[in-house]
Amino acid sequence: MAIKWLLFDKDGTLIQFDKSWVKLGVRLVNDVCDHFEIEQRSEVYDAIGIEGDAFRPGSVMASGSLEQMAHIFNEYTDMETYDWVSMRSQQLIDTRIPESELFPGVRETLNKLKTLGFHLAIVTSDNVHGVSHFLSATGLEEMFACVISTNGDNYEKPDSRLLAPLWSHGVKGEEMVMIGDTDLDMETGRQANCIKNIGVRTGLGQEATFEEADIVLDDVTQVIDYL
Repeated sequence: MAIKWLLFDKDGTLIQFDKSWVKLGVRLVNDVCDHFEIEQRSEVYDAIGIEGDAFRPGSVMASGSLEQMAHIFNEYTDMETYDWVSMRSQQLIDTRIPESELFPGVRETLNKLKTLGFHLAIVTSDNVHGVSHFLSATGLEEMFACVISTNGDNYEKPDSRLLAPLWSHGVKGEEMVMIGDTDLDMETGRQANCIKNIGVRTGLGQEATFEEADIVLDDVTQVIDYL
């Protein structure tokens, strides 16, 4: 079956990694420790991957899922934390002030791919506010046929149910290619049965293993030649 849809992660794939996510992540961990009265804060920092004002490459904090984060918190609370962590994470995301700087050549590449007849979509862990800011700041409002974000409904990468807007229109996995800078993006593509997974070495891509990727490119601009 021919490739019809190209699904792009946003942060680290289309735009420079947004440092506002780092501030949000540190705040989330501190809030969890406060709420659940976790005294071993430094140990939690180390386990989850916070080093100073940055995320340790390859850590859960850098490229893992909210469920993986909650699993670490659970080890220090002896109780299930996911629901509260998910709720608090969404609250913080709703107040985040995004940054949106496209990588060089991304705009031209997206235009070319659309001209070639591909349907373009965004699949991001950001919320509607963050995505709207990105589209407005970059002027790409008309570029994407589908925009999928995480909005506190318990569906996040790599859960293929996140792609319900595509499934509801009859799109099949074998018609899609997932493109992203993390192993989580590649796992999302695998669970959605995408025909191809393309990893890019921008953003967090230098630290990713890309075991689930069919090919690893330097950046999004090389996608045209590969396809």
